[in-house]
Amino acid sequence: MPPTIPEIIDLRERNRALSSVAFFDTRDFRMTGGIEPTRVYQGKNLRIIVNGRNLRPFMRVAFNTIQGRSFLLGSTTYAAIELPDLEPGDYDVQLFDYMRQVSVLPKALTVLPLAPVPTVELEVAGAFTGLAPEVAGLMTKGLKFAATGGSTGGEVVSVGTPSPARLRLMAGYKTLELPIPGTNELPARLRVKCYVESNSDGTLRCMMSGPQTAAIVAPDSVLTLAGPRGWVSFQIDEVFEPSLQPPASSPRQ
Repeated sequence: MPPTIPEIIDLRERNRALSSVAFFDTRDFRMTGGIEPTRVYQGKNLRIIVNGRNLRPFMRVAFNTIQGRSFLLGSTTYAAIELPDLEPGDYDVQLFDYMRQVSVLPKALTVLPLAPVPTVELEVAGAFTGLAPEVAGLMTKGLKFAATGGSTGGEVVSVGTPSPARLRLMAGYKTLELPIPGTNELPARLRVKCYVESNSDGTLRCMMSGPQTAAIVAPDSVLTLAGPRGWVSFQIDEVFEPSLQPPASSPRQ
């Protein structure tokens, strides 16, 4: 049976009453304990903890009106907030309950700029792998790889003679060298630019950007470069300073 007119009126009154409770709740919603941490370095996937009173689901936090990505409630006294992409600067932290701002911490969050990342130049000896014959003919001394699509770029210093392709890969602590039937590799020496990054133990390494992920500049690593006819792969045998000649022991020289 469809609802009668009195029943419809009753439902409307109930909804109106619920809305009044939601938007005019007299409980004291407040960020009482501040946030942790108060200073972060600019970056991705950052979170802070908001400490407060009477926190509940479906609240949200904004930073100078830029809404946080998520509001993960831990209890009524704290919540984890995933930060949006924020430029360096000071931000008011604003707590909203539905559409109503219920608390604000002026200039509570400071986003610090990242330190400049040094870029260095290295030379690598190795081989282009999986090249089609018409592309292999384009890999000549002086060829520059465009710094597009996330690739840092580089330059061909010298090339060798094509030979049957081999691929080195790690299997646990063992290095395997496998033939790739039907393809050739082109031994070459490249000059590349890479950015310095810290390892977990405090030592430094050099990384080179690629179309999807960055690659470490080290023996057995594979660099993805923007070639004249699309992406090309280069597997490293040796890494050395630009002022030095490649070691005579380089397996593909």
